Amino acid sequence: MFVINAIDTSGSVTLKRLSFAAALKKARELLEDQCWDVQIIDPDGRIYTSADFERAVA
Repeated sequence: MFVINAIDTSGSVTLKRLSFAAALKKARELLEDQCWDVQIIDPDGRIYTSADFERAVA
């Protein structure tokens, strides 16, 4: 399970996706929706930030 964390004008947002590709897609959508501090945490606990999203291909 991949966890996506972000902050928007209402507070913190936490979502879950089954694959990295799905998590990356949602994380990019959150950035487009003006969320900030968007990150993906993989099942091993590795944290990916928005800088990583630009390089990621999924």
